[in-house]
Parts: sequence; C-alpha cells; structure tokens
Amino acid sequence: MVWYEKEGGGLSMGHMVRAIIGKTHIIQPIVEGWVYAEMICLPQDYALIFLNDNLFDDIEELVDIENTSNYPYLNYLTDSVICFLKECSLEGQLLYMETDYFGGYGTQAGVIFENGEMKGEPMDGDGTVNRLLGLIGVRKHLLKDEFDSLELYKYRRMD
Repeated sequence: MVWYEKEGGGLSMGHMVRAIIGKTHIIQPIVEGWVYAEMICLPQDYALIFLNDNLFDDIEELVDIENTSNYPYLNYLTDSVICFLKECSLEGQLLYMETDYFGGYGTQAGVIFENGEMKGEPMDGDGTVNRLLGLIGVRKHLLKDEFDSLELYKYRRMD
C-alpha cells in the first residue's frame, strides 16, 4: 500500500488528481456542456469535476489555443484549459488543483479563477490546496482542515 503524510500529520493513502472545484450551481452548467465532465457532490454545497484525460483532450481540441503557459507544477494547466476555466468562472469562483503524492513525497498546486480571470499566479507547495479552498469559502470543521472538511480524501484517483 502507498502512503503519504497529510498536511496536518498522520498517514494516508496516495493521492493523484486534477480537479475543478466550485459551488454546485457553478459546476452544474459545466457538466451539462461537456460529455466527459461528471459532477461529484461535496459537502458545503461544493462540487468537483475531474479533469480526466477525455475531458482534457476535448477542451484542447475544442478551445484549440497554442500553449504558451509555463507552470511546471501544473502539468495540465494549458492555455486552452485556462481559457475554458476563465469562461466557466464568469458565474463564480472556481479552484483548479493538481495533486500527485506517492510513497511519502509529492506535489500539490492550484489557482483560483473568478469573474473570467485567473486570480494571481498559480501556487504550489505544502498547504496550497487548503489555502486555496479557504479562499473560495470552504469552512474548516472542528479538528479538520479544508481538504478533509470537503471529504476530498475519498477521491484519491480520477478513475
């Protein structure tokens, strides 16, 4: 079994996801417009869409913008995906995140989109996902961080 150390301490299984997180009423229209987008309901009226390979390929093909972005810690945040997320964020905040943990080591990174813009530069490093979740309004439950409060630990892989 593969383990990694959680931000708040303790051990957990590995984690490898690319996801878009936002309030359910913002995620729902995205799902309705894309064949490979599936909404997963989360606590606090949030929802998640995995940026799986099929959805990524569809976005790349349909948006079709030459990639000039260079975010080495966000492998799938291409110019086409950025354009897609900017458009989707016209209705409210969206968090795009990537995690990749295996054998005790890994990375996490993300960025917030709002009002058709990327809010600042993408962030990476320990605690990034929790910081960004807090910025989009996720509330921490007693003795839990934002990640655990949304029960994201249930979604370790995209398949």
